[in-house]
Amino acid sequence: MVQKLKEFKGLLFFLLLFLLVISCQNYYKASTKSSSSANLDSLQSVNRYFVLRNGTKAYAMKNLVLSPEKNTVQVQLDSLSWLHKLHLTNGYKGKLRYKKSKIDHYPVLNEVHFYIPYDSSIQEQSSFTLALDKIQKIEVLEKDKTRTTNSYVLGAIGYTAGALALAAIIIAATKSSCPFVSAYNGDGFSLQGEIYGGAIYPQLARHDYLPLKLSASPNGNYGVKISNELQEIQYTDLAELWVISHKNNVKVLPDVEGNLHSISQPQKPLSASFASRNNVLKFISEPNDLKTFYFDDSTSKDGVNELTLQFTRPASAQSAKLLLNLKNSYWLDYLYGELAKGFGSYYATYVKSQRKKTATELMKWVKEQKIPLEVTIKTNEGWKVVTEINTIGPLANRELVIPINLDGVDTGNLELKLRCGFMFWELDAAAIDYSSSDDFILEKLPPASAIDEAGKNVTALLLTEDGKHLEQPAIGNVATIEFAGTPQQQGLTRSFILHSKGYYEHIREFTGKADIKFLRQFTTPNAFALYGLKQYKKFAKTDLQLMAVQIPD
Repeated sequence: MVQKLKEFKGLLFFLLLFLLVISCQNYYKASTKSSSSANLDSLQSVNRYFVLRNGTKAYAMKNLVLSPEKNTVQVQLDSLSWLHKLHLTNGYKGKLRYKKSKIDHYPVLNEVHFYIPYDSSIQEQSSFTLALDKIQKIEVLEKDKTRTTNSYVLGAIGYTAGALALAAIIIAATKSSCPFVSAYNGDGFSLQGEIYGGAIYPQLARHDYLPLKLSASPNGNYGVKISNELQEIQYTDLAELWVISHKNNVKVLPDVEGNLHSISQPQKPLSASFASRNNVLKFISEPNDLKTFYFDDSTSKDGVNELTLQFTRPASAQSAKLLLNLKNSYWLDYLYGELAKGFGSYYATYVKSQRKKTATELMKWVKEQKIPLEVTIKTNEGWKVVTEINTIGPLANRELVIPINLDGVDTGNLELKLRCGFMFWELDAAAIDYSSSDDFILEKLPPASAIDEAGKNVTALLLTEDGKHLEQPAIGNVATIEFAGTPQQQGLTRSFILHSKGYYEHIREFTGKADIKFLRQFTTPNAFALYGLKQYKKFAKTDLQLMAVQIPD
């Protein structure tokens, strides 16, 4: 193999050189831009990945929370993903260039870089308070149609400009699709997640149950914001706050249907095996530990990946509660975007035709393409499906409970499998709970008030599930909702869930003809998962070729 590689090295060199000459060059650049609130509109974008540049070191920034005084932001620092290291060397070959064919290049267009003077106290995988007056500049990397990509730089910013820029970037946030939900946490509103993900047609409108980290505001009420940050039209029919009072040592969480379950004795898995990485237990043993398991087995023949979990089981247990902390991947979002582009200028017509289908017909395709996360259990009669989890978006992890009936399951270790298309989901933690249901008190609070960004009272639109929607058709639309606080019972703690219902529609303006050959493949079951796997291998192959032959400048 090595000898053959040497024999073809010259041929490969000229082939690659030829491809480089005839192919389009893709660049990004740093353009100076004022930090006025008007100009900050250009920062509205999608898929933002935040990077802290500390001297020569760089860290991923997660869970950004702006202080009430707007002079600091609290962040969680993590190691920088291999997908986001291109700008550390000023692009491909140091020329502010990226290659669309390389999987670790295109994410550069979705990054925000914060530059600060070197601070030796900063540690990876730790909390950090970023003072805005210490920020030297902010780079927002985006596409430049003039040279094919670009970056905006907000340089030499001080306290006021920094607060405005950071607030705008946080609002622009991380991701396309689904309404964003923020909740008051005692210091300000922090991003919590997305609601009714994947419900992109009216007939797919569905209920959603989002756990919130929520604190009472100074007036005793609870504050939640539902906002549109992206190119879509959002329709919310209902928003109510569930307040659950329970014991301090108990956690109460919803399942996919909105049924509540108490968790008091969660147990870690005995084992977690994945085909390409036999033992992955360390990635899913603890929630919020900055370790994540990715369904990314590229050795799979059909693009479907499986994680097998084993748990101890008490002989007397007749039911169990599987606890998952998870989210969708940005890879899934990228793939769906590529699929949508294939329709070209026909996209709007295609969407209209989809609206004529039933929800069952639409979900049939979704399930056939392995987009939901399938949970199965090993029984005396073989593997059986427990449930399928709909998409919840890649913005933030969400905790879910999957109730499991153990009838027909032998005593001994409990064995479960999680299955989905290649890299469609990410799992932070998994646990099992056999404890009996604990008592809790549930209060369902309707909105006391809901005011939109123009000061209009929209409370009536969110009170009941009546088909009258809060419509949010543009970026920057936000409804600030207050729920009246109630007295807390002594000796109990509280958990919060936002119960909502709605759907949303993408706004896309593609040009050119529809790629019929490309689109036709997705009429076959499992084609989307296979497409994702093929795309990944294509990027990986390109990387290997470039490593095999070093092309001179």
